[in-house]
Amino acid sequence: MADKNQDKNQSKNRAEQAEEHDESVLNPEIKNESDLSKKERRLIEKEKLKGMGPKKKLEYIWMYYKPAIFGVIAVIALIFGIKDYYEQSKIKTVLSMTVVNSMANDTETPEQKIKETLGYKDDPYSKVEIGVNLTTDSEMAEFDYNAQMAYVAQIQAGSIDIMVMPEKLYQTLKKNEPFADLKELMGEEAFEKFGMQTDTTHISITDSELEQELGVIYDPVCIAVPYSAPNQENAVKWIKSLDSRK
Repeated sequence: MADKNQDKNQSKNRAEQAEEHDESVLNPEIKNESDLSKKERRLIEKEKLKGMGPKKKLEYIWMYYKPAIFGVIAVIALIFGIKDYYEQSKIKTVLSMTVVNSMANDTETPEQKIKETLGYKDDPYSKVEIGVNLTTDSEMAEFDYNAQMAYVAQIQAGSIDIMVMPEKLYQTLKKNEPFADLKELMGEEAFEKFGMQTDTTHISITDSELEQELGVIYDPVCIAVPYSAPNQENAVKWIKSLDSRK
């Protein structure tokens, strides 16, 4: 008899549990997590975080929101990358000068001075570049091997507007006729202000201030403009400015 009563009680308990379970599932006021609105989910997350200490909060946020954190970082990095690329794309080189055998440690000062001379002082998107990577042999008559390769590549690419070099090197290079006629570019009157020259494709001057600015020790300083120079007008403007310094 006792066994029968026990079985009845167990059956009754199971029925009550099933009824309670069914009620919670069927009760429309009780929502599954997937049915919650974003606002409701935020409130639940807020309540969870309230009961945690600082360390637990960080661990919880890192565990569950790591993909979102990395996503935000990636978006920010992309925005800054695009902005930087856009700003760089607006910068234009208005004059590119190559100074042979230069010992200058700082080219920023003469670059800024030339930029002002050309009238681009307040233009943040214009720049002047001075290259000092070309060197010669001890006689200053020929480039060393690496410099020769770099020179040919730059001339062919049209990336040099002005060359400043020793007289002996100019005499070697001019055999291939790579330089423009300065008398034609500058005009006869402006060209003749620099005195007698051995030809019209270069100007040789003695200018201690210029030598110091560009970090060279040879005298005279020989200046030429390659045919392939993309900014010949600015090159001529800078050369003409040297006359006023004499």
